[in-house]
Amino acid sequence: MSGITDATVHRRRLGAVVLVVALAMSAPACASTAQPPTGELPDGVSVRLVQQRSDVAVHQAQVEITNGTDSPMSVDDLSVSDPRFATDAARVLHRTSLIAPGSTVGIRIQLPDPACGVPDDGSSTVEFAWRIDERAGLARTELPDALGFLPAMHARECVADALGEAAAVSFTGFEAGAGDRVGVLTLGIVPTGVGGATIHAIRQTNLLGFGAEGTGPDAALPLDVDLAAGDRAAREVAIALEPFRCDAHAVQEDKRGTIFTVDVTVAGGDGQIELAASPDMRAEILNAVAEYCGFGS
Repeated sequence: MSGITDATVHRRRLGAVVLVVALAMSAPACASTAQPPTGELPDGVSVRLVQQRSDVAVHQAQVEITNGTDSPMSVDDLSVSDPRFATDAARVLHRTSLIAPGSTVGIRIQLPDPACGVPDDGSSTVEFAWRIDERAGLARTELPDALGFLPAMHARECVADALGEAAAVSFTGFEAGAGDRVGVLTLGIVPTGVGGATIHAIRQTNLLGFGAEGTGPDAALPLDVDLAAGDRAAREVAIALEPFRCDAHAVQEDKRGTIFTVDVTVAGGDGQIELAASPDMRAEILNAVAEYCGFGS
């Protein structure tokens, strides 16, 4: 009477079944592509930023994540943003980090170039993807600078950027055993002609000094190199090195012994920069210290 045949009813029922099956099959795929919510740290998880001595020469730092929960935690993508950074800092090794319950893992990040023209004091924010059991999320939270290293680092790097406008300054050579000392380190200075800078002095490290001028805890060797406008004359300064102490353990475990602090004036302001020997030169210097002190191989 209604015009609906048994065949029509059968087709409608079959279509409904196919639709239900299709929805059921597509549901997991949709769930797997959904982005986890962005929010605070999971309960029991804490973070902080540190820079160890071994991180300094390679311009890195570590985001320490402590898992205070009762379950293993995994961390994937991680980045740190800070107004003092020219770009976000990304993790050095792109992999999944597993953090056992009650444990702390330091995830290394490569520090970017500085963003100058902003205050040295500031705050960092970390963002990372995490999973604990069946829960997952994207945490975004303030990252405390536990050792307070960022303000001083930012100041030094911006001074170095400003000095770079006036001259390229680097260690260009090392001659082991020269002058009956550990050796002579050569500081190369190539002015750009812009001027407006002075390189006043170089300071000893925890390992190396400069003889009579480098015996005190805050000793500095005067350099007094003025970089005037129009000055493009390259020059070299020979720096005789002596060990601040002959300690075999200190040499073997050295992390900062070949990173020197240099006092400068640039753009009318006093500041400091750090100059590090290259990895190959660092090895030469440490070998020379070992020979000089009598515990070389």
